[in-house]
Amino acid sequence: AYMRRMRVHLHAVSALVLVLGGLGCSNKDAAKCQEATDTTRKAVASGDYTVAGEWRNRAYTYCEDQGALAVLDKEIVDKQAADGAAKQAEAQRAAENDAVVKLFVNFASSNRAAPDRASVSTKCDGDDADGGKPDPKKDPKALERLCSATRSAGVSSFEVHYWDADHTIEMFSTKLPQPTKCDALGPNKSVKTWDVPAVNGASVKRWRCEFTSGPLAGMQMVTSGAANAPAYIFSTSFLDKDANMKKIAGG
Repeated sequence: AYMRRMRVHLHAVSALVLVLGGLGCSNKDAAKCQEATDTTRKAVASGDYTVAGEWRNRAYTYCEDQGALAVLDKEIVDKQAADGAAKQAEAQRAAENDAVVKLFVNFASSNRAAPDRASVSTKCDGDDADGGKPDPKKDPKALERLCSATRSAGVSSFEVHYWDADHTIEMFSTKLPQPTKCDALGPNKSVKTWDVPAVNGASVKRWRCEFTSGPLAGMQMVTSGAANAPAYIFSTSFLDKDANMKKIAGG
């Protein structure tokens, strides 16, 4: 009976040793777990999913709480989905802006030789309510005035302004959906870059350039680093006829 009790005791001790030995070989480590999950979240926040994946695997090595690991995985998946949607939306906005830019270049270049034909609904300073125009034969200065017209193209609206006595004094304008530099419209050289006030006390860049070749060669442009901001393509002589435009163009 004594030997039987000893054998039972030894078996119990052996089992305990095995359990304790197994626990001693466990890779779980609370400090390393915390480091891994924190680093994973920082990488996810910065959009570095390669690093996030490496530290996520490390978290699975050292963390015991499977529920917390599942939450971490969900955070990674959700952030990746949000980033993907944001990139897709950005690409869509860029494509839409490129389309408007292309239409604007075509509108200005195809009408620069005859801005008075850009629209059938031109209005000029001095026209009466019925659309009657002053007679230059009776008044030699009758054509010394600005004329304007608007034309729509899809969701975009383009304006043309010109001096009635000299149609080479002209300007074309529109609003561009996204911040756009001159480079998007053609080869150019910079004339001036400066800051202008924006909303909430901030400021944005405004650029003035001169196109050196292509369909807009010789004309200048003013555009800015704000969304839905006006963009202008004009002959330099137009600034002498429009004080407000001269101010917009930086003098």
